[in-house]
Amino acid sequence: MADRLTVDLVLLESISDRLRRSGTSLRATGTGGPRRVDAGEATPIFAELLARLSQSSAGLAAGLTEAGLRVADAGQTYASEDSTAGQRISGVL
Repeated sequence: MADRLTVDLVLLESISDRLRRSGTSLRATGTGGPRRVDAGEATPIFAELLARLSQSSAGLAAGLTEAGLRVADAGQTYASEDSTAGQRISGVL
């Protein structure tokens, strides 16, 4: 059947894991940067730039982690609903 839907649950879990680990790694890099910047007259500009970059990377890290959790949830939902549907079909046949 050409229109058959197949979901690889192991692949979904792998994607979920990669997203969550990437979020964790990115979050960890945000804590390792310099606290103060010495760029002479341009110090305020670079301080603001680093603050915005840090804020953006924190948002990206949170988004990656959230996406990983949602992929995992979707895989679990699919597996549960597929199993339930299979049991219903078996009961009818």
